[in-house]
Amino acid sequence: MQHKRGAGNKASIHCEFTILDVNLADNYPMTTRTLSSLLRDNYRTLFALSSLFIIFYVSKLQGYLLFHILVELFSIVVAFAVFIVTWNSRKMQDNGFLHLVGISYLFIGALDLLHTLTYMGMQVIAVDGFPGNQFWVTTRMMEALTLVVGLVIARRRIRLNSDLVFLGYFGISLVVVLAILVWKVFPVCYVQGIGQTPFKLYIEYAIIAVLLVAAGLLIGNRKRFSSSVFRLLLVSMCFTVLSECCFASYQSNTGLLNEIGHYFKLVSFFLIYKVNVETGFIRPTDLIFKDLKESEQKYRTLAENLPGIVLRLDTHFRCIYANRSGYFGMGPDSLDGDLSGFELFVSLQPVLQRAGLSGERQMENLELNGPTGTEFHAVQVIPEKSSMDRELSYLVICNDITGLKRTHVQLQELNDTKDKLFSIIAHDLKNPFTSLLTYSELIYRKFASLERSKIEHMAFRINDSTKQAYALLENLLKWSSIQTGLLRPAKEVLSVRELLGQLQGLMGSVAQQKGIALIIEKVVETSILADRQMVDTVLRNLVSNALKFSFQNGKVEISVESAEGFALFSIADTGTGIPLENQAKLMEVGNRFSSVGTASESGTGLGLVLCREFVELNDGKIYFQSEFGEGTTFFFTLPIA
Repeated sequence: MQHKRGAGNKASIHCEFTILDVNLADNYPMTTRTLSSLLRDNYRTLFALSSLFIIFYVSKLQGYLLFHILVELFSIVVAFAVFIVTWNSRKMQDNGFLHLVGISYLFIGALDLLHTLTYMGMQVIAVDGFPGNQFWVTTRMMEALTLVVGLVIARRRIRLNSDLVFLGYFGISLVVVLAILVWKVFPVCYVQGIGQTPFKLYIEYAIIAVLLVAAGLLIGNRKRFSSSVFRLLLVSMCFTVLSECCFASYQSNTGLLNEIGHYFKLVSFFLIYKVNVETGFIRPTDLIFKDLKESEQKYRTLAENLPGIVLRLDTHFRCIYANRSGYFGMGPDSLDGDLSGFELFVSLQPVLQRAGLSGERQMENLELNGPTGTEFHAVQVIPEKSSMDRELSYLVICNDITGLKRTHVQLQELNDTKDKLFSIIAHDLKNPFTSLLTYSELIYRKFASLERSKIEHMAFRINDSTKQAYALLENLLKWSSIQTGLLRPAKEVLSVRELLGQLQGLMGSVAQQKGIALIIEKVVETSILADRQMVDTVLRNLVSNALKFSFQNGKVEISVESAEGFALFSIADTGTGIPLENQAKLMEVGNRFSSVGTASESGTGLGLVLCREFVELNDGKIYFQSEFGEGTTFFFTLPIA
């Protein structure tokens, strides 16, 4: 058996039973501890109840009137105490139910006081009939309706205006007093010698029905209350219902049922006292600050799980709060307020000082050295003044924008690449079309007067320009297909010797026409896993470039070696080579380096870019070595199948 005290009420004992492998005798010490714990935690309450019982019993021996006066005065004192606590804490209360009930108890207590003063035999207020019974039913109905309305307000989270609530109850109470004591229009509730009137009975039943509705609403709204307050309110309502059952059944104003009903009312008010007065003073967080605690927990959970760093620093820039991201890889207890060893905090110092001097929010982007390189952080420092402007704290919100910054840089680079690419395309397309337009117009206009040799030369230039434009268009279409993700490698097992055999048959005539030896040597007997069309394009472009920039009687050598699971292709020429200043960005999109070949051949500007894209799509790498005037060797790797 395990015993736990309730969060808000020491008198409530929660027991969890567990089957233990012990004998019966072992259970007695546990029971003894339970009773002693119960007595220790509630001895004041038991003493108060015992004292009240003795007082009321002695007063009953002296006469029912004295007993009634003492019981009602105790209830009235409790009601006024509940109002005092509520009214003085109204600006802090978030629970609309307890707010409304607390204010209403001033007027419930006042009407109970009139009920006591006009009770049969008091002779304080000279009024005919039995106005005490009339005040009773109006007070109990006001109490029951207040419970129902308060619970509806709690469910809908309505904010109450304390002054309007006070004036409303004041107006209702004034009308009740005038109707009973001045206008005398309130229905009769008790007749001497007969007992309670039908109206009185119906009102009592209605009060019971309203109280049961209030109990149902309370159960449905239990999450709005702490567990101890919920239990006390529910038990208080139950005793109020029992009290009303007694008052709906008695025959005499001084009978036993009337007396028992007053005891039930006494217990009900005592429980209300426990809720509003004792809990309000001794454990205010259960009553006044419950919603505040829940809100704090929600916002703390939010702050703890934010992706950025949230810090609160005191006047001397010492850390007094850090969310999980702000622990810097340490536990919250390890920080001990000292952040001086962290680069971020050091960089924050100027921003914190500006915020302290200006008293306004400061925003800045910081650049720090991180484990993976340069990191960028967007920082906000918000100065916070405490009450009376005596102390200053700083709320620091820091978001890592490294990824965003890098994405921005990449987008900027892509945008610049796009602009350069369009510029190159416009330039490279303009040249062949200028040649096409010029020579075709000459042939069209002067066909009859042109010599056959000139027409042949012009036709050759037109054909060359057309090939150049077509090659540029083909490379551009392939490159754009790669960028949009439409072109994907269809990998298959390819024989290296077969690929090079086809390449030699295709490019051999071009090399022979220019007087260059195309040599294939040192070919490893292996196969690669790659896309056939892409590999063919890479080989054709690299060999074509090598022939283009080689001199007559030169040579282009092709070889393939095995290197750590990859086939290493090399295409070496003895041509012009590449100037050092142009090597760095040779295979980047948007480079403006494009020179004519040794026989005035032109290029598209995209060939090497396309080679790099195709090689990387097939899980390889491409690079080159070149010395101006000595020649160039291009290398690329592809995985061996």
